[in-house]
Amino acid sequence: MSGEVHGRTVGARDTAAPVRVVDLGLVCAPDIPEKIGHRLARELPSLLGRMVDDAVHWKISLVVDPLTGSDRDAPELLDACHQWALREGWDVAICLTDLPLYRGGHLVVADASLSRRVAGLSLPVLGATRLHPRAREAVVQLVHELYPALDGKTAETRREEDLPGPRPRHLVRRRLAELLAPFHRLHPPDEDMHRLGVDTRFVAPRMRGHLRLWAGMILANRPWKLFPSFHRSLAAAFATSAYVLVLPTIWSFAHHLGWVRLLGLMVVAVCAMVVWIIAAHHLWERPSSREDRHWSLLYNGVTVLTIAIAVLFSYTVLFVLVFLAAWVFVPEGYFRSMVGEPVGPADYATLAWMATSLATIAGALGVGLEDEETVLRATYGYRQRLRNRTGGYGGEP
Repeated sequence: MSGEVHGRTVGARDTAAPVRVVDLGLVCAPDIPEKIGHRLARELPSLLGRMVDDAVHWKISLVVDPLTGSDRDAPELLDACHQWALREGWDVAICLTDLPLYRGGHLVVADASLSRRVAGLSLPVLGATRLHPRAREAVVQLVHELYPALDGKTAETRREEDLPGPRPRHLVRRRLAELLAPFHRLHPPDEDMHRLGVDTRFVAPRMRGHLRLWAGMILANRPWKLFPSFHRSLAAAFATSAYVLVLPTIWSFAHHLGWVRLLGLMVVAVCAMVVWIIAAHHLWERPSSREDRHWSLLYNGVTVLTIAIAVLFSYTVLFVLVFLAAWVFVPEGYFRSMVGEPVGPADYATLAWMATSLATIAGALGVGLEDEETVLRATYGYRQRLRNRTGGYGGEP
């Protein structure tokens, strides 16, 4: 018995009725999209059976393509997805990228093309929290959007009743606990969609969508990966703080300085560390054209925040170590005699706070000796250039 236009059929074991098989391919950029893709590949067969069509056997395949995460334009994303679908013989394909997409003045979350039976999803726009559930919900709806194309339907011939179940307007449902608006369908289609052959586009709200985008891009940079490469500068900073702790003048100075000045000193120390890391490893993106200026501002802003988070984490670890050292090695009686007042845990914390700030500035001098590759991989621009050199259609999974 023959199958549908683009789906294959196999015979069921205990019935003469055929079961339709639909091949869904996931084309993922490396790193976070790849990890999410592997989880989705395990969950989608049963999920699509419940939410799209329970008369279909869903077969999920996954490949990793570096160029899916190296080009900043939506047409190339869908073209890459279509090339993989043709090569692998998939019925439907969805690309997962970790790059932001701007088209027609909108921050694009997802595009779907019925004629090519492909869709693209930009993960950073989904934010940094609940990323996997959001991606799962978005992929299910994108399959929902492309499903009529399996029967040869196009955007012009597709009717509302062709879609299995109600047609949601939002890509990700609003939840009571969320303050940010969901992503919405762009309607009517604009000129950019017509020109690119995109039938469905979901976009993010301007201001609130960009907040999610920045959070998602920082998550993709994985700032916690930078911490191990700071071990030398952390050791140098701790050695400096130990020297500061043995100076009684610093005890009195820290006790009378006040939290506002201490906070200002911490900000200066963290900023100095961030600037030094960016300068020492040449992380600042310089636009080559007016068109690239927007991307450079975005990438540089995300890089600064990524490095700042890593530095703040290192600062916190150093503060804890210095506080413990001060508590153990600074005698309470001598400390009290130097400041002329009773001292307690708050005074030791104040001393540790000042010593940590001074030591952080000194520790910045050792950053240039750290693992440069790890630091570079925490930036979008470097990862794009690396993927362009090492991958393409057919890149190694």
